[in-house]
Amino acid sequence: MALFKKKDVALPAGKAAVKSGALRAAKKVKTSSIAKFILFVGDEGAVLVHSKNNVVKSRQFVSDASKTNLDTLKSYMASDTKSPLLMVTDNIDQSYIQQTLPPVSSLSVQKLIKRRLDRDFGANDIKGAIPLGREASGRKDWNFMMVALEKTPQISAWLDFVLELPNPFDGICLAAVEVENIVRNLDFALEEIHGESGSEWKFFVSHNKVGGFRQVILRKGRIIFTRMAQPMGESTPEVIAGNIEQEMTSTIEYMRRLSFDAQSGLDIYIIASAAIKAALDKSKFNSRNIYIMTPFEAAHHLNIEGATQPTDQFGDVVLATSIGSMKKHVLTLMTSDATQLNKMSRGILYERVLAVAITIGGILYAGSVGYDIYEGYSAGGELAQQKAEQEKHLAELREKIASSGMDIEKTSDMIDMYKKLTQQMLSPASVIPGLQSALKPPIVVKSFEWSLEGSNPSEVTTSSPPAQKMVFTFTLQFPGVTNAEGFKAVSKKLRDDLQQALNVKAEDIAFGKVPPAFTESDKLDVTIGGNEPAAPANPSLELELVVKKIIELPSDKSK
Repeated sequence: MALFKKKDVALPAGKAAVKSGALRAAKKVKTSSIAKFILFVGDEGAVLVHSKNNVVKSRQFVSDASKTNLDTLKSYMASDTKSPLLMVTDNIDQSYIQQTLPPVSSLSVQKLIKRRLDRDFGANDIKGAIPLGREASGRKDWNFMMVALEKTPQISAWLDFVLELPNPFDGICLAAVEVENIVRNLDFALEEIHGESGSEWKFFVSHNKVGGFRQVILRKGRIIFTRMAQPMGESTPEVIAGNIEQEMTSTIEYMRRLSFDAQSGLDIYIIASAAIKAALDKSKFNSRNIYIMTPFEAAHHLNIEGATQPTDQFGDVVLATSIGSMKKHVLTLMTSDATQLNKMSRGILYERVLAVAITIGGILYAGSVGYDIYEGYSAGGELAQQKAEQEKHLAELREKIASSGMDIEKTSDMIDMYKKLTQQMLSPASVIPGLQSALKPPIVVKSFEWSLEGSNPSEVTTSSPPAQKMVFTFTLQFPGVTNAEGFKAVSKKLRDDLQQALNVKAEDIAFGKVPPAFTESDKLDVTIGGNEPAAPANPSLELELVVKKIIELPSDKSK
């Protein structure tokens, strides 16, 4: 005879498959590499495992939550107070109820879940829900597995213990629920050896020291049923193997009420000691595949090091390490006290991070100010050095002037006089006759300006070159020229005359831009209301002409 958990749970017979349960090849669950403590709690005691990156560093079993045992566990954890702690329960006081909810939005369904949890479970229970997807047909209702962990005195004692520790608390996981991820990782390893099974149903059994026989039924990768049983009678391997066979046979019979069909495939996974493994009769189970593993072999398939020895009999450490190493869990429960404690811990952490950031910012600011001071001091030194050099140069210049006997005022007057004489010598008078011979009527000169290229006559200095290019700018009017063809003939003749008269190159003569109206080949005569054609808009062409001419300055001898 066996003891069962408070509620056995299954999907109602005939339920349609849900979308999220689509059958697929095994995909490995990602694991975390951080160090972590896992407290695996059951009705018969607890196991504390310390692991990092799937390697078990230590493990310790205690039979109950007595003060002596709790002090022992505290001493094991004293060496690492920064690693988080995860509590995993595998006791009988767990309840599972599947609920079908109407097809509301994902936000609204959360409110329905909370109401169902409050209605179906006690106020002190630690509860949550596992989404199982939506119906594939019909109204497409939501399917959820409602889960509750009864807060018994034993569970309360363990919770008080973990919340008093300085280690961060990661919450509570249920071993039966997390079997989903364990089976996925086992399938990933076993399919590399035996190939893909394609079975829709999975039956997982583990013989645990702190709990007993944990049985979990998965359909299309999701939990639909779980039960706990304790071995009865003698503790010999043959008797325990008989208990396991009897319990599994009863469970398979119950699965038939959940629309189980052997044609859809059943894979069985059993974790037990080597002696029980040898005593189990595989022929009693009508399954597609059956994998019976010792805890040591299961740890090998799950890529866990140091968790077990070949002679180990129970699967507690393997399950605890596998669940603790997973990056994401199927369901994590949290009490209100633990939630408040985590908020306080995060607040303290944020304060520390902020203090470190402020300190680093202050150091960087002080360094920046110090560097600016150093740069300012260096620049001041360079300016002082330049000033000393200039003062030295000025003193040398004054000394040279004093020794030469030069009259500074008289020399300055002579330079000013030379500028004025040079300005008078740079006159366009010598070029005017040539311009007059080229700019003949009917061309009309409307304005005339001249300057030195790149300078102004008033800015001529003693360092000016002996020859300057003088720039003449005219505004000319061409009477009778009203289109581009007429201007082309006149401009060609004017350009040739200027080149010959002034002895300049073609590139030294430039006409301004011709107005757009003169680029048309023909003009339109517009008659309005029978009147005479309007006068042309441009009776004559007017544009700018620029001529450049090099003027030779008188030699020093002529001056």
